[in-house]
Amino acid sequence: MSHSAVDLNDHHHTTEAKITVGFERIAVALRAMLWQECLSTGISPIQGQILIFCLNHPPQMCRIGHLAKEFSLTKPTISDAVKTLERKELLIKKNDPDDQRSIDLILTEKGIATAKHVVTFSDPLRKMVAQLPESQKQQLQLMLVQLTIELKEIGVLNAQRSCVACKHCEMKSNKQYFCNFYQAKMTLAQLRIDCADFSALLNQEKKTADVEERRRASATK
Repeated sequence: MSHSAVDLNDHHHTTEAKITVGFERIAVALRAMLWQECLSTGISPIQGQILIFCLNHPPQMCRIGHLAKEFSLTKPTISDAVKTLERKELLIKKNDPDDQRSIDLILTEKGIATAKHVVTFSDPLRKMVAQLPESQKQQLQLMLVQLTIELKEIGVLNAQRSCVACKHCEMKSNKQYFCNFYQAKMTLAQLRIDCADFSALLNQEKKTADVEERRRASATK
């Protein structure tokens, strides 16, 4: 008999189902916290996500097409949200000087202030994670990176820009890495989930296997 993680009568049967339900509960909590912060500033959650993204990423990534892919939404949906943000004077559109056909979304001073307020929505969860032992945090981080890679591979997650899937990152040992882009050594704790300078590997399957190897090595420490 098969079981479903979202079936209240079935999700107690397996560990993986319990973990899946746990992720779903955390996702609900994050959505609720985002709603609360956004509503307190008079914007919608998707508008808040756009502001946060533009605050943390370079202009060439802050375009309607890229945002639609990032949030798995249609371009018209993103365009409507952007128009509202323009009316509220939270961002402006600006032609890319190197490509006049491309339009960057640039935050205004008001938009930056609003984004910095909304981005704190996840602080309660971050503080809880901060209380975990360092070894558990590192193991959890690698497992989450692996899951994001696999979700992208099956077409569920459009954007995935972690170090372990980037051609710039080299694994020197189980605890030491090197970024060829920044020419810097990195520990497990310094690996990024979302890097603006990410460049995907051609052989993604090999990189996914590397993540699993790191996860197993971390689990044995």
